[in-house]
Amino acid sequence: MQSDVQKTTWQTIAAEVSGRIDSGELSPGSRIESEEELAARMGVSRNTAHRALSELQRQGLLVRQRRWGTVVAEKAQITTVGRIAYMADFTSNRLQSEIMTHIEHALDDGTRLVVATGRNDLEREADNLNKLRNEVDGIICYPCDGDGNAGAFRAVADSGFPLVLIDRAPRGCEDITVLTDNVQATQTAIADLIERGHQRIAFFGTNNLFALSIRERFYGYRAAVEWLGYDTKPYERWIPVHLDGNDETMVQAVTDALIAMRTMAEPPTAAFCSQDWLAVALVEACGVAGLEVGVDFGIATYNDFGPSFFRQPWRLDRVIQQLDLVSLTAVNRLRSLIVGAPIPKGPIRVSARFQPAETSRAVLDSSLYAPRGATT
Repeated sequence: MQSDVQKTTWQTIAAEVSGRIDSGELSPGSRIESEEELAARMGVSRNTAHRALSELQRQGLLVRQRRWGTVVAEKAQITTVGRIAYMADFTSNRLQSEIMTHIEHALDDGTRLVVATGRNDLEREADNLNKLRNEVDGIICYPCDGDGNAGAFRAVADSGFPLVLIDRAPRGCEDITVLTDNVQATQTAIADLIERGHQRIAFFGTNNLFALSIRERFYGYRAAVEWLGYDTKPYERWIPVHLDGNDETMVQAVTDALIAMRTMAEPPTAAFCSQDWLAVALVEACGVAGLEVGVDFGIATYNDFGPSFFRQPWRLDRVIQQLDLVSLTAVNRLRSLIVGAPIPKGPIRVSARFQPAETSRAVLDSSLYAPRGATT
């Protein structure tokens, strides 16, 4: 409740000064009371007064002059252009490029997008967060791995500053996050594997359980296969996340896991992968094991980097996040926070799209002259 009061206070101060400018009470060149004077008059802290004046300065309504203080800007300087920031762990991969594009398209005309990257470094991310909150109207953030900045995100959100997280939610920040409905999407993909006759389905995931999306995909897997009545633990394999930067070592780890499971009394005939780079490795592993993907062995996977990430995507069940809707939902939520409109408590979940694999007959027809195994 205290955060709502604080949020309203600085916005009320900004609106009061802005109204005096619009009415002509404060004409261009008029000196504005100092932060200390404004804080005393409004009964708030100096930080709150500073936030209000900084916002008006950012909008071009006020300017700071040396030895004179803050004054009302000339009319030509006044602008209503707003700015929001997108903070990402990286900006070089296809996933982030798509999110940035969709966010930019969803913004109002004249609103500028500021982009900052944390390079998956928690300290850099925290520094960006502190700097940007004084420079923009609101922030959309795709957090770095881990819960290290959970307290910082929580403090910013609780202060009333507009903040929305995408996909990853450090523990304790789930209510300010927009993400794909990972549980439902995973259950849909695995239900298709079961319908194709698979009774023992393995799970391949990364050991990055800091990511809410990975945890939810695992929960979805367990819920989907529960009625098959087998102990899932022997069929679950967690690949160290640092191996995604070493193709050879990662493929070997997945291959070793598959071959070991194939020696079980009831070996898996299909697998679900929480990320598409795991599915690429599993396709290679199937080639080593002499398994025809889509015929002898079924694979369902999240596909965040597009169908071209796989050589023969039609062999796989693919879950495709609707990044356009995720981004639009995040922008709309941020927009509501900026204007102080009521919003539902998060996390907010967006449905994914499911692309089923071709039938085994169609797969065979498409690969009569292709070598068995690693052709996907």
